Amino acid sequence: MTFKKISAAALLLAAAVTLSGCWFFPDEEQLLDPPTISPDEVAYSTFTARRKDIQSTVNVTGYVKSKTEAECYFTAYTGRIKTVYVRAGDFVEQGDLIAEMNVGELEYQLKIQELTVQAAQLRYNSTGSETDRLDLEIAKSTLEMYRAQYEGAKIYAPISGQVSYVFKIDPGTEFDPYKVIARIVDPDDLYVAASFDGDDKEFTKGDAVTVTIDGDAYDCTVSYTPKDAKADGADDKKALNADFVSAKPTFAYLGALAEIRKIKQISENAVVIPKNLVKNDGDRSYVQVYENGEKSDRDVVTGISNATEVEIVSGLEAGEAVIIR
Repeated sequence: MTFKKISAAALLLAAAVTLSGCWFFPDEEQLLDPPTISPDEVAYSTFTARRKDIQSTVNVTGYVKSKTEAECYFTAYTGRIKTVYVRAGDFVEQGDLIAEMNVGELEYQLKIQELTVQAAQLRYNSTGSETDRLDLEIAKSTLEMYRAQYEGAKIYAPISGQVSYVFKIDPGTEFDPYKVIARIVDPDDLYVAASFDGDDKEFTKGDAVTVTIDGDAYDCTVSYTPKDAKADGADDKKALNADFVSAKPTFAYLGALAEIRKIKQISENAVVIPKNLVKNDGDRSYVQVYENGEKSDRDVVTGISNATEVEIVSGLEAGEAVIIR
């Protein structure tokens, strides 16, 4: 074979390979159209407006106290406790011994001084001298000093009543004057004392209120208000007191927490929803309702409210769904 023929054959072979090269690769995949995604419907949590009675109240927390109470304490000097004769809950009469200090040799000195005064009195009666008169006066003065120290070591009940508090103290413990060791109250003269930091017009004397103590409710009447306290120049200008009308708590509840509740307004069979569902924009009040599968704003007029609920006077009917979120 000649050179020209060989060259021609090679060129033909190369052309054939080039033209048929695509046979050695897979066909390209055809691109698909992107899927059409439809957004899910928005799900809302709703509250159904309902009819019910609603009250507007004002609540104040206070404590059960006694109108008649007295504190017991030493006044003369610091000393060591000998005996405390009462316990909380005991009934005492005015003048009963409540507690006393250890007086050491004072009781003996008091008896000796009483005899010294008697002797000085006899001498003066016998002689009538100025010297014996002065000795008698000195002896009497010393006796009065001992008696004051002796009596100063004792505490007597200033009133009749029931012991509501006793300071826990062991015999021999040092105790300072004017430190309360016991408190006596009249258990039949209980009331509720509170401090109200609000509008003076919220409470007036004679208002009917409900007092709740440990889950039990009592009918009470307001007997003292911040307005009265300011007029009296009282130390507590926010004082609010309520007296029990008939039934009253037992002595065991003395010092217990008590909630005074006054009903300001009542609306019966009102359209009511949770208070937090009402939105405000300036003077405008509105709610978001769900109807016919859509959310929309609805202007409303509100009435009385309490801590959690509000009355809808107009703009919303019972049974309509109000969007929570």
